[in-house]
Amino acid sequence: MTIPRGPLVILALALVVLPFAMLAIGMTESLGTEIALFALVGLAFNLLLGYTGLLSFGHGLFFGFAAYATALSQIHWFRGSFVLPLLFAVGATALLGLVVGFFALRRRGVYFSLLTLAFTALAFFIAFRWTEFTGGESGLRGIVRPVVAGVDLNDQRVFYALTAITVFAAAWALLRVVRSPFGSVLLAIRENEQRTLFAGYPVRHYKLIAFVIAATATGLAGGLFAYLKSIVSADTVHVSFSGEIVAMTIIGGTRTFLGPALGALFFILFREILSSHTDAWLFWFGLLFMAFILYSPAGLAGLGTRAWAQWQKLRGRFDAEAAAMAAR
Repeated sequence: MTIPRGPLVILALALVVLPFAMLAIGMTESLGTEIALFALVGLAFNLLLGYTGLLSFGHGLFFGFAAYATALSQIHWFRGSFVLPLLFAVGATALLGLVVGFFALRRRGVYFSLLTLAFTALAFFIAFRWTEFTGGESGLRGIVRPVVAGVDLNDQRVFYALTAITVFAAAWALLRVVRSPFGSVLLAIRENEQRTLFAGYPVRHYKLIAFVIAATATGLAGGLFAYLKSIVSADTVHVSFSGEIVAMTIIGGTRTFLGPALGALFFILFREILSSHTDAWLFWFGLLFMAFILYSPAGLAGLGTRAWAQWQKLRGRFDAEAAAMAAR
């Protein structure tokens, strides 16, 4: 199976340039790390929305669950370790994705979306109310970035480099999935689930596997996010956070592999820049989101594709006119 290098090359260049670009516009390397993690979340979620046609309103559940699992396991079981809490969180999130997917995928359409929403609301209630275990509204503190093999992860540049490598590796794995025969079946399910079922494919099994993969990749981002912030709060499993994941994915573009990553970059920069000027930044983001839905359903990636097509058309016309002038 040949994997196209274009998206990976673009992503690699973007990850290299990102921290320098953040510093150039007055932001921090920490924000660059957050953008990289949210880009991974968008890529993972798009495996459901863009490639399988499953709209989940509860994908933030896996991000927040992994963040809590990383924090709790490091505090209580793997003190001073970086890798073991992260591996535990990713494995636990995969298991949670299997359980949630098993029940939610028993229904289709809006009922599937509502079931994922219900699971997330339940998780938020537990995280917010179980103060002795999760820290409640004060959050869970005590997460540390230890020195690993002589490398101090408290150095933000080092931690960004680790995050960038992890995000790139996860994106490579997701690209292999979507460009494989398995990914082709997911596209067939998106276009016509009934026909795919009649063709002999176990549709529910394929959707469940995609659901678990998306949850696992999101859990990886959530675990690293816990290390980034050194605190985990119930906001990471709030329903509104799941809505933000949906919004950034749609704004970036669901029909291209890197579209959701572009949407994550746009969303976080929009939030940071506009929130410094007004508390009503979500109002303006809502208007912008509606504009994308109405006038550019293909998102930012679609806008870029159309702009490139127009440029190619104009360039072809200019070349033709230049050739005609030269022939006179």
